[in-house]
Amino acid sequence: MDDWNLIVVQLGSITALTALVTIIARHRFRGSITITVATILGIFAGVAGASHGPGEILQGDIAPSGIIIEAWPSLTLLSGEPAMTLIPNFRVSGIVTVFSGLAVTIWAATRIRSKNGGLVLIVLSIMMFLVGGGLIPPVFGVVAGIIGARVTKKI
Repeated sequence: MDDWNLIVVQLGSITALTALVTIIARHRFRGSITITVATILGIFAGVAGASHGPGEILQGDIAPSGIIIEAWPSLTLLSGEPAMTLIPNFRVSGIVTVFSGLAVTIWAATRIRSKNGGLVLIVLSIMMFLVGGGLIPPVFGVVAGIIGARVTKKI
């Protein structure tokens, strides 16, 4: 599979999952567009971060050469999807990345309106960053957490 096919499959999957959960979130948070935006950003962050995991898992039980890694080395159009991990094993890092991405997604979809929902989303996004969830997706999670925390304070 060449780079373009892989990019199209990844972006299509991320877009489809985000759209599906967005429909559910809009129905759930009917009165607040700000919470809906925070939810969508958080869901996108989680799904996009989790998409780094399978590339890390496929690299096997080897140690990365440093803390900055390429989650998908064969994906040259995106510079191998750079990520950062503190875990010294690609397979373990990938598994933890998938689970942390799912945690960000589920938290953003269900708990962002709770008392400390925004703060927890920020912590989960930072954790996703540290285990290999990419360099950009966690930024979306932190922004979603900030929005969620500000809206929760107003309520």
